[in-house]
Amino acid sequence: MVLLLAALLAGCAAEPIRSPSAPDPTTDIQSIAAIQNWTAVGRVAIQRGNEGWSASLQWRKRGAKFQLRLTAPLGQGTYQLSGDDAQVELVMPDGSRYYAANAQALMETHLGWSIPVAGAEYWLRGLVAPDSAPNHINRDAAGRMLDMEQQGWRISVLRRVVIDNLSLPSKLFMHISDLKVRIAISSWKLGNT
Repeated sequence: MVLLLAALLAGCAAEPIRSPSAPDPTTDIQSIAAIQNWTAVGRVAIQRGNEGWSASLQWRKRGAKFQLRLTAPLGQGTYQLSGDDAQVELVMPDGSRYYAANAQALMETHLGWSIPVAGAEYWLRGLVAPDSAPNHINRDAAGRMLDMEQQGWRISVLRRVVIDNLSLPSKLFMHISDLKVRIAISSWKLGNT
């Protein structure tokens, strides 16, 4: 009887018990990377030196196309950056429109700050951007990115939320030189909704 009980306990120990709601870490990261259509809504705070600015944020990604809307408080207007790999358009609160092949250069010229949009689309989802290897990366026990340096930026995922059984960032901090960007995501929509 004792040998039978020991054999049963040994058999149970060989297979770890997982909560049905906890995503498998490998498929979690692969599934997040496979999402082509998503919307993140929240707030962003930007600080460069002694200057600071905050806005509500809506970031939509549909395949190769993106749209980033920043709405400043107290009627200061909405800035909209949209485009794809070939061309980017920036619409200012006064309705003026500017075009460029590079989102980062367009933002720097007209906003006075910029982020690498192509890389940040991955960072926002807690992923490493595929265009360059990170200088360093720290991961949690499930293999999810906690903190890394890529393209000269330091990116930290400070909090996560589970959406559609996937663990996505809900609070991030990114900085390079004297530019600091804090993003708090209040809602994620995955797919075409």
